[in-house]
Amino acid sequence: MKLQPLYDLQQEVNRLFIAGSKFAKGDPRLQKHIPVLQKLGEKAPVFAKLAKDIEELLDTDTQQSAEKLMGISTLLYSVLYTQGDMLEADVQEAEQTPNIPLSEVNTEYSYLQLKPVMEALTTSNSGRIELLKDALERNIFKDSRTYSYLDIALGDKYAELCDYVEKTIMPSIGKPIVPFLIQNFRYEDKTENVRRFRLLNNFGYEGIGEMTDKIFAESLPALQAEAVNMLSNDKKNEEFIIKLADDKNKLVREAAYKALAKLETRTSLEKLKDVYLTNKNKTNQSSIVAALAFSKLPFFFQEVFYKVVEKFEEFIALDKDTDDKVLVDKLERFRTDIDLFENKDRPEVYSFFERVLKDDRYNNIISAKKSLLENLGHSVSQNIIAAFDSFDPKKVLAFYEKNMDSIPHTAWKRPLWSNYFYKAVENGYSKEKIFDVFNSQFRNTMNASSLFDVYTNGSNYYYYSNDKDVTVYTDKIDKRWVNLLYSYFEGKIKWNYEYDQALMLINACEPKSGRFDDLLVSLLSKVMPGEQITIFKLIMEREIKNRFNIIYSAIEKYPKNTYYYALNRLKNTDFWKSFPKEYAAKFRQLYEKNKLEIYNEIADEIESK
Repeated sequence: MKLQPLYDLQQEVNRLFIAGSKFAKGDPRLQKHIPVLQKLGEKAPVFAKLAKDIEELLDTDTQQSAEKLMGISTLLYSVLYTQGDMLEADVQEAEQTPNIPLSEVNTEYSYLQLKPVMEALTTSNSGRIELLKDALERNIFKDSRTYSYLDIALGDKYAELCDYVEKTIMPSIGKPIVPFLIQNFRYEDKTENVRRFRLLNNFGYEGIGEMTDKIFAESLPALQAEAVNMLSNDKKNEEFIIKLADDKNKLVREAAYKALAKLETRTSLEKLKDVYLTNKNKTNQSSIVAALAFSKLPFFFQEVFYKVVEKFEEFIALDKDTDDKVLVDKLERFRTDIDLFENKDRPEVYSFFERVLKDDRYNNIISAKKSLLENLGHSVSQNIIAAFDSFDPKKVLAFYEKNMDSIPHTAWKRPLWSNYFYKAVENGYSKEKIFDVFNSQFRNTMNASSLFDVYTNGSNYYYYSNDKDVTVYTDKIDKRWVNLLYSYFEGKIKWNYEYDQALMLINACEPKSGRFDDLLVSLLSKVMPGEQITIFKLIMEREIKNRFNIIYSAIEKYPKNTYYYALNRLKNTDFWKSFPKEYAAKFRQLYEKNKLEIYNEIADEIESK
């Protein structure tokens, strides 16, 4: 018996998979197959089963249509696969198991809705993550036809997209994605397999233990490192992880170090401590220190602490005539080790940091070899700040209050003043006290950008380069800062983002000020054309007298082909629409003179109001 009716039915089923199962209800093209199948069912019961299932699908609501359609598809494909071109009566069909339970199948979206999502998961076009975020918001990934494409995307060449699929989209789907992860997982040391392995563990896959055993039985360091992280969730794996801390592979060792800190038992931390104390391999140092930084070290802290002190003393025992390579190596090792003090809010740590920052020998060595060691000295200060950020802020403030005036003002100590300033603001210093403590540091260790960061809601350095609204919290600013901000514009000016920020802060603090108005106008003759956009906007915002002519006259003086591109930042912002219409003719004259299309575009905007 030829199976053409089944192939015809297969086409209709595929059509509904593409269009969406919700279109199956009452479908006349599906309806016409029922009589044919009922007739064939007189010889083979499987056809009668198909006819009955189609009848049920035609009457099924949208919510259950996907499950019904998948059931018909599974049975139909089973018949075609097992019987080929011929089917004999009374032959028992072999049951096939779909990737996911039929009750979890969802095909409610049309192919037109799914196509851009599938392309985003399998191509390398720009804007794909934004498309996927939109699809997630619209619940597109509830459609089970996206699952195989999501799995493919775990191997995308762009890590950011892979991360989004792994950490955001797949967790929103849950266990229904597991069969697709299993199907494509390979015992190969590729990042996509590490991601699949991690996801399977997160979803509670029952076979994860067997997979882990096989991973450790082969040479798969990337997968083994991930497995070590999983094993660290159970203290019964402690002995095995301790052994892995001596593994010949760097990836596995580093994972074991982190796992030992995560276990945080006496035995695990003793092993980590011993590894640190006996380590002579510079390549291992940063990973060991990172693991120690993770733990509060309830055991063995003193042994570790004294080792760091020893490394500091080794450096300050050197002199300026020591070989450069030795100087760099000693200071670099000490700098790295400071990181392990994170999460160790202890009195001896504060005392040690005070010693480091005030030690004359330390400062003298760096000063003598400034070009060689200054950046490392700066990094030491940054690492101390990183440790402080994990401590009680009140204790840190007390440290700063006690010590900052007596810490030498060297270039490599400047980050400490900035950190002190931010912590003082965050922890409730009054605006008067903020000024009294920090005004002496203005234009030295802190600047207009520091004030902008804490006294506005803005994060964009170039405030007036776009149309984002930024609020200045003038009620929190001691007005004595204003005179210091004016100092930015004394003498020779080398413009950068700090000048934009200083102007914005003064503008907010002095909304009615002839002094500031005069400064803005005078700046137009002192700064380059590309630096005038902020000033233009403020002149317009403050409605300075003759503002239109002031701005036009400044632009009229631009050298041909110089910095005109900066004017593009004012296009389509309603800036030019404020100008009287007679200025359109003036800008067209500039176009005739310089042949720069931007002037015609400005004229068009003026005339369009």
